[in-house]
Amino acid sequence: MTTSDPNQRQLIREAMQAIATRKPGRSKLVYDKTKRTIVAVAEGAQIAQALNITADDADMFGVLTLSSEWIQEQWPALTRDGVVPLSFSSWDDGDALTQSELCVHASASVVYGELLLDAQPTQPQLVAIILEKTDGTTSDQGVFVSPDGATYRGRVQSAQPQGASKTDVVFADVEPQLALRRSSILETTILKNKTALCVGLGTGGAHVALELAKCGVGRFLLVDCDRLSVGNVVRHPGGISQVGRAKVNVVRDLIMEKNPKAHVEVRAIALDQDNRDAIANLVVVADIVICGTDNRQSKLLLNELCVAANAPALYGGAFRRAYGGQILRVRPKHSPCHQCFVATMPDEASDVEVSSETDAGEIAYSDRPVAVEPGLSLDVLPIANMLAKLALLELVADSSSTLNTLRGDFDAPWYLWLNRPEPGTQYADWPPLSESSDEMTIHRWYGIYFDRDDACPVCGDFVGSLAAHYGLDPAQLPSLEDGE
Repeated sequence: MTTSDPNQRQLIREAMQAIATRKPGRSKLVYDKTKRTIVAVAEGAQIAQALNITADDADMFGVLTLSSEWIQEQWPALTRDGVVPLSFSSWDDGDALTQSELCVHASASVVYGELLLDAQPTQPQLVAIILEKTDGTTSDQGVFVSPDGATYRGRVQSAQPQGASKTDVVFADVEPQLALRRSSILETTILKNKTALCVGLGTGGAHVALELAKCGVGRFLLVDCDRLSVGNVVRHPGGISQVGRAKVNVVRDLIMEKNPKAHVEVRAIALDQDNRDAIANLVVVADIVICGTDNRQSKLLLNELCVAANAPALYGGAFRRAYGGQILRVRPKHSPCHQCFVATMPDEASDVEVSSETDAGEIAYSDRPVAVEPGLSLDVLPIANMLAKLALLELVADSSSTLNTLRGDFDAPWYLWLNRPEPGTQYADWPPLSESSDEMTIHRWYGIYFDRDDACPVCGDFVGSLAAHYGLDPAQLPSLEDGE
């Protein structure tokens, strides 16, 4: 831009930014035939001939992102001293600079700078962001509103990033901007005060936790005793850089990347009898319990704790080699529990994916090992997505929400999904998806009803049923519950 007219420079800049971001702008670039130059004109002005500039041509601006909340906190020091230090993660050779306070994971390259209030840089070798008063609108992401109501724009004066000829300063109001994207479906912030207990953070469990974080769930309790291995990376949201870390810590950081205001507590413990009391203490404070473990013993233990605490729970899992999967939703005293499910459908309850050596060892025979045969991430994620959807419905059940219209659609306790007609299974002869409209096929969810077991030792009247079966007087049997 080689023009001395400041108004023209601003119009050109706004037009280029609009093109680069693929959004309508308040000015347009046109070709002046007489001067043989490109000029900018305000929206609505008469133009003789428009110049066709693509978004790729116009995207020459780098972006520097600052936290509005952080500046609000630093405002007393900034107004007193005129300057506060800060640092940035530098991405893509300096094309994007993100304030460190916004980053859960920093970039390999860190750039240091200073924020100034209508002042000149004190250290020219640093990135200097100067706040200058403006009459810009508060809806503009390039405008910061100070505690006293004044509006400011940021200008980068020194240490320009290598990847861009000019750097735009963007102020991020993280919480409002995240909430805005959810507001059309989740009309309130009710999820901010909801607690999700996620037990088992493999591929499915980790994905569910992240989806709930995106929806705005504000509190997470994460339980898993495993560490992320290299092989897990094929399916798990965690990457190679996270290998060796406890899965609870990996998922905690991923949640914070999506919902930085979330409160996350981690427990790197196993779901077993040794930790029964610790898990029970988590269950009683949870609004929804999500079980993503792969073995029956852990699910049955969690089922006991959830029924005792009257906590709604979801049990999800993939079948072997992830040819399909299932979800059981338990509403204590109102639906069958997981113990009822095992008693009613033992074959379905025992069909689980063997995705690790630990899983294989737990079900191996003494004379015959069991092969580790994990399925593809593509085949696990449909099950995890449905699990997250059902969890969301439980979390908004006590509030007014558009999602409550789905409660009639998802009323069954058991949900079945098939990725393929696996040979050697009862689903092998299912017709092709393209040839059937009224038969059960792959890639469709099916809600299946079955009754509670009145004699269930967890959610039923086991003692009364036992007495009736043997013709005994129930009044004489309560002592049996005390172990006598």
